[in-house]
Amino acid sequence: MSDEPLTASQMAAVTPAMEDYLKAVYRLGHTGPVATQQLADALGVAASSATNMAKRLHDLGLVSHAPYHGVTLTPEGERVAVDVVRRHRLLETYLAEAVGLGWDEIHDEAERL
Repeated sequence: MSDEPLTASQMAAVTPAMEDYLKAVYRLGHTGPVATQQLADALGVAASSATNMAKRLHDLGLVSHAPYHGVTLTPEGERVAVDVVRRHRLLETYLAEAVGLGWDEIHDEAERL
């Protein structure tokens, strides 16, 4: 795992599901490593699914994952997670200001987009 940014082909390998996991680790991990069960609960998936995704993200260098020690974002994983959160917030702003949706409606719509 290096500190170099992801290449274009590696970024293309980051799926929307992976982005959801990175965003969840970012949101939950402010106090330390995120347990895979905690991640599974937050995303509404089985613990085994969260563990498998953590392994895939680890292989891409986006998280550090050690069994029974939780998941933490690497510097590159944090960059990707912050980018996902930023895009989400920009979509929310657009939906509220340009499209005229109410703030109570925009989160779910921004998630879909």
